[in-house]
Amino acid sequence: MADSTQGDTDVLYMGLLIPALIALIAGLVIHSFIIGVNVTDWWKGRSVTPVDNILTFLGISRMCAQCAYTAYLFVDTFIRNNLYSHSSLVIMDTVYAFFIYASIWLTSLLSIDLCLKIFNFHTRLFLYLRGVIAHRTIYLIVAAVLISAFNSLIHLLLTINQVPYRGIYNTTRDNLVMDCTYHNLIYSFTIGTFFPLFFYYISSALLFSSLYHHITKMKIM
Repeated sequence: MADSTQGDTDVLYMGLLIPALIALIAGLVIHSFIIGVNVTDWWKGRSVTPVDNILTFLGISRMCAQCAYTAYLFVDTFIRNNLYSHSSLVIMDTVYAFFIYASIWLTSLLSIDLCLKIFNFHTRLFLYLRGVIAHRTIYLIVAAVLISAFNSLIHLLLTINQVPYRGIYNTTRDNLVMDCTYHNLIYSFTIGTFFPLFFYYISSALLFSSLYHHITKMKIM
């Protein structure tokens, strides 16, 4: 009975690993193209906009996140019974969390930048924010990376405190993993991603509102 359950789990992980590999290849091709174009423009001395900088680091973070996720599935599928497999999984899970947090923050920063470029307000606040984004993009990217590192460190501490390193792969261990995952998800959605998602949705709403009013004016004219 245990062997049957173990076999079903292996089949499930194999079913997850194959789509992950396909997504990894597609993601590497797409993001490598975007990064390559921006790096080539920078290398040739052409002007690089804040959007280009954000897209470059966003592509790097998503590529690394896909690699970490695929490596996690590979280790958990083929060498899970190894003595050091659990430590490897914890490390890869933390690395994956770091790049996911960075991706979310950079996506939010990209949305804010596009909103400030397209939105037609000329108030002092919007002009000031537009200047901050234009002249301090690299600093904002570094801040996003540091915040992501802090969040991933909290993620790591939660994982270490809740799941023993030398656990036995049985029902008790699986329950501990599920409990750890549950608490990490709570932290991720309440603390780790609340502010970037909040800024993302606000800027997206303002952006679509501006586009809607612009289209309405064009139809009237």
